Amino acid sequence: MFLITVNQILVPILVLAITGFIFGVLIAILSKVFYVEVDNRVETVTEMLPGYNCGACGKPGCSAMANAIVNEGVPVSNCKPIKQDQAELIREFLRKQEETANS
Repeated sequence: MFLITVNQILVPILVLAITGFIFGVLIAILSKVFYVEVDNRVETVTEMLPGYNCGACGKPGCSAMANAIVNEGVPVSNCKPIKQDQAELIREFLRKQEETANS
């Protein structure tokens, strides 16, 4: 009554293994095809911001504010809790990046 044959065990194992292999290959290929290059300047500015994610600047968080500073030219002073020395470091960083890009 509870007799299990080898085929009843091996067939599902093989189907799952082959399916997993196919999906693994697809994920690897699609990760290369849809690769999105990240702007390192945005990450650096995000790390330089206070990190409160308070939204006082009108953006949903510090990463959105960093993106706006780098790509849209939003002034650093829009970040309300930032200290003056931090703001100056960000401005200096952006100036150096601009000079490097223009050279």
